[in-house]
Amino acid sequence: MKISYKGFLREKVKKEVVTIKPEASFYEAKMLIHDKGIRHLPVTDNKNRLVGIVTDRDIREAGPSGATDLDIHEIHYLLSKLKVSSFMTPKEKLITITPESVFEEAVELMHDHKIGCLPIVEEGKLYGIITETDILANFVEIFGLKQKGARLTIALENEPDAMEGVFQILKKHKARPISILSPSFLVDGKRLLLLRLQPDDFERILDELKKEEIEVLSIGKWPSK
Repeated sequence: MKISYKGFLREKVKKEVVTIKPEASFYEAKMLIHDKGIRHLPVTDNKNRLVGIVTDRDIREAGPSGATDLDIHEIHYLLSKLKVSSFMTPKEKLITITPESVFEEAVELMHDHKIGCLPIVEEGKLYGIITETDILANFVEIFGLKQKGARLTIALENEPDAMEGVFQILKKHKARPISILSPSFLVDGKRLLLLRLQPDDFERILDELKKEEIEVLSIGKWPSK
């Protein structure tokens, strides 16, 4: 059977993005961000080309200062004339990514540049957007955090075949791991293996690991209820 999923953003990202035009007003942008419950509002032209982005922070900063001498009517009038193009972050200053990028690349870019979202652009046009919320949702899915089970934190020698013993045990018991992760860092020279197991597999795998003298550092069960 052919597997269609290849791990690109194109296959995971939602394309139904709320956008706004650069000539729209401050109040239109504020209303969209509030009503849609979003923090990042891409700005596109009539051909869906990305021209900038407006955030909830931009809305706050573009709003009136508490030190202003203007009365409420003057403030409302000026804000009604304020165009999105005048307070958005223009495309030239944005970090973007393509639909053919992998999830990890998006995480790295957002981490390194300390940004809360990445517009996804294909041939100059807005394809979608990935946000911090999307990143967290993907991690929850990748690690199977909504599935009932348990995590074993295992310490192994930092050798090429160190995990073979664990995998042999999984194979022997026909286990169905929820997720398997080995972090890039070492602890006291040891390689860690984070093994998330189905409830039915947990006890027998744990017993077998102890029998084979494979060091289990901790056991965590979730959900706790």
